[in-house]
Amino acid sequence: MAEDDWLVSRWMSRNVVTVKPSDRLVDAFEKMREHRIRHVPVVERGRLVGIVSDRDVRHALPMRAEQEAAGDDLYGRAMLETPVDKVMSRHPITCTPETTIREAAEIICREKVGALPVLDGERLVGIISAEDLLWAFVENTREMAEL
Repeated sequence: MAEDDWLVSRWMSRNVVTVKPSDRLVDAFEKMREHRIRHVPVVERGRLVGIVSDRDVRHALPMRAEQEAAGDDLYGRAMLETPVDKVMSRHPITCTPETTIREAAEIICREKVGALPVLDGERLVGIISAEDLLWAFVENTREMAEL
């Protein structure tokens, strides 16, 4: 087993789907659904400024009772009118490509987040999710068991 099998750079997604702060919730939601992801980094002028999750989108939407009381399409309006920067998490916790998968897993568990944007300096180079880390441990421990 190679030493880099334990680094984030080996397991992160490199083709990162992003949104801009001014994009609407519907834009983020559609990208999540299309790419089957739950976290989208928010980038402005090439810099990471936040992250939005499917949970952030859900919490930004009105409850059914609110919508029924208003007699209006609050849900649709919220999706179409609310910019991502109103619901994103600012200053997301990040890691680097050289972070070990153990360190990344500890951060995700301790901070109760589902994914970490991966930065090389200030440049976004990837994202690693809790699921990516589970697969890394599955593959790496399978190889260890076969030794």
